[in-house]
Amino acid sequence: MATTEETQKPDAATATDEETATLEVFRYVPEEDDEPYFETFEIETFEGMTVLDALIKIRDEQDPSLTIRHSCRMARCGSDAVYINGTQRLACNTQVREVGDPVKVEPLPRFDVIRDLVVEMNEFYDRMESVEPWFQPDHEPETGEEYLQSPENRRNIDTVLDCIWCGACTSSCSPAATDSDFPGPAALAKAYRFYKDEREGEETRKRRLEMLESSHGIYRCHTQFNCTEVCPKGISPTEAIMEMSRDAVKEKLRFWR
Repeated sequence: MATTEETQKPDAATATDEETATLEVFRYVPEEDDEPYFETFEIETFEGMTVLDALIKIRDEQDPSLTIRHSCRMARCGSDAVYINGTQRLACNTQVREVGDPVKVEPLPRFDVIRDLVVEMNEFYDRMESVEPWFQPDHEPETGEEYLQSPENRRNIDTVLDCIWCGACTSSCSPAATDSDFPGPAALAKAYRFYKDEREGEETRKRRLEMLESSHGIYRCHTQFNCTEVCPKGISPTEAIMEMSRDAVKEKLRFWR
């Protein structure tokens, strides 16, 4: 018969599941701190724990002043994009045990810090708005008229439809960092989504392309594919930009024939 001590002793499998992780978290309050700094936290982890889970655990159990931005926790809202161990990622979609130890968490590079891991997104939203990311048909629909899209055309833009405006790609983009008039990869991928939509009509497509091929537009892309590498939804803004650039060149060649 087992003793009370033997009965209460955890088995080996349970014991090995109890692991710890070290998080080095960027801290900065512009109104209070002279310089940013990193604060180290030790936490117990569990199988499937995300970096967002870990940050919330730190905030709830160790330091309630830690400021983070999050919402859906399902990689759909894009609000918790941060810089984890040198790469732009969604905190809710990154496993603590898969990124190594320590886990270094910083705000998105090239964005102004509001507090700790929260950055100012207004400029990013302005860039998105600059490409007119809304449906613009050539004519107003008549009563009962539908704008029909072919399955083939829908498949062509399926991937870019998944953009969640997280800002990870723009944070990784060198031209976006040096040229405030460059819309950036997220905005240009969104422009591509409407440019390639057959329901907008030929005149609208031409106007969009003319708008995007300015000196601060599609030709500013360096085709480094940084944005493609960090996109959490598997979108390739670089390929979308390259396709629009090719179309713009073809339009010019057609004009001179």
